[in-house]
Amino acid sequence: MHTDATRRRLVLGGLAAMALPAAAQHLPGNVALPFYGPPDFMQGAWRRWYAPRAQDVAQRAQALVAALSAQCAAPAGDSAALAEARTAWGETAQALGRLSAVSVGPLLQRRTLRQIDFAPTRPELIRRAIAQAPADAAALERIGTPAKGLPALEWLLWTQPAAPGTPACRYAQLLAENVLAEAQALAQAFTALANAQPEPDDEEADQASAVAMSELVNQWVGGVERLRWPFMDKPLKSAPKGKPPAYPRAASGLSREAWAAQWQGLRTLAVAPDDTVPAPGKDLVALETYMRGRGLNPLADRWAATVRKVDEAMAAARPDAPASVQAASRAVAGLKQLAEAELAPALNIRIGFSDADGD
Repeated sequence: MHTDATRRRLVLGGLAAMALPAAAQHLPGNVALPFYGPPDFMQGAWRRWYAPRAQDVAQRAQALVAALSAQCAAPAGDSAALAEARTAWGETAQALGRLSAVSVGPLLQRRTLRQIDFAPTRPELIRRAIAQAPADAAALERIGTPAKGLPALEWLLWTQPAAPGTPACRYAQLLAENVLAEAQALAQAFTALANAQPEPDDEEADQASAVAMSELVNQWVGGVERLRWPFMDKPLKSAPKGKPPAYPRAASGLSREAWAAQWQGLRTLAVAPDDTVPAPGKDLVALETYMRGRGLNPLADRWAATVRKVDEAMAAARPDAPASVQAASRAVAGLKQLAEAELAPALNIRIGFSDADGD
């Protein structure tokens, strides 16, 4: 279980992500905006969202590696070292949740979620992997994904905590190093996209941006569905009678924080954070702002209002209160429906199969 201090730190961080959007101001319809194009949208997304968030994941993963190294070298029964490792795990998981809420570009190309956030984890495969005692990253590649990544680390930190100096602890260290390697690769790839400077009037680059924006909107819809179904509704509906739902991050007690991280990633790309006018090609252009720049103010108003309803429902959702989870799920479903039925057609984007890149 968490220590009180660890629990408070993670809970406050997750709930802050839920509370801040509700207080955010949205762009009024009478503010003059540029006519944004797909290149503006994608350059802003790469530079102001994906690259910084990927760098944050890498920094958190580095701290996780350090915390696990300290925990595995600590005296037996050192609760403080275990608490620090758990805190570092929670912060890494939440950072990845924010980044991967809308999985595009390198996240899809590298199949990041399958590599380091495969769910559900398989305890019997974790035990088998520990017995095999992989010595390094090359040996770890021969271990199946259900025994690796953040869910496997969660099992080794909460369900059956790995004792210092044991093969299980060494395996946990290898898993953390694997997460770090993937996070660093993502940070490098997204930073390269953020630093790219397309030439003005480059038709090929403009077409690539249009394709990338279409993918992002499709993945945004897929991300909303991922939050609604595997993160909330499916565990609730499939829970055996008398047992709590097996929400993602349930073992660590961080299901609500996981919801908050996913929603933060989705809403950041959905609505304007304030009434500041984004500079084309430099600042983040949310979908709401993009619509307003094209004169679609009535739709943008409905969009922002629907997002605010989700804000309220997500802030009220609690893993131990099924009705609140159902209400949040319905609110999220309503936003998805609006995206599919009105937003995508208004932006001339076809919604097709969305690769959530997970199990």
